[in-house]
Amino acid sequence: MVSSLPEMWESERDQRGAAYHEAGHAVVAWALGLVVRRVEIAVDSDDAKGAAEIEDDPTLDLLDRLAICAAGREAQKLFDAPTHDGAGWGDYGKMVVLLANREEKRQIEWMHRGHKRAFDLISLHRGKIDRLAKTVIEKKRVEADEIAALLAD
Repeated sequence: MVSSLPEMWESERDQRGAAYHEAGHAVVAWALGLVVRRVEIAVDSDDAKGAAEIEDDPTLDLLDRLAICAAGREAQKLFDAPTHDGAGWGDYGKMVVLLANREEKRQIEWMHRGHKRAFDLISLHRGKIDRLAKTVIEKKRVEADEIAALLAD
């Protein structure tokens, strides 16, 4: 069966959104000194599903950990790269877990601060995010060595 044109556009939109989302996570993590091992999209044949395998450093400052979580959605906004409405819910859940011991008002304040930190880092490294996202769109999966080369100045 041949896909209709609107379905093809939706697929391209979802892959683009996923690529910028994951590139946002990856570049913010990289900017904070973490190793990015892999970035991929179209996981399990779902065009909107992506993954970024990033080194975990539990000693990283809370604000920076929140920024990594928020970076996907912030990159999608900055690059006007939407996907489906459910994109980013897992990231939001990670933020809630990180802030579980704080009262709700403080959680919201910290989330806003995390988004601001992510936005600032994404704005600073906009070209790197664009370069990585375009490569991920083309290849669907990019490994650590190539990621490091793409993010080098």
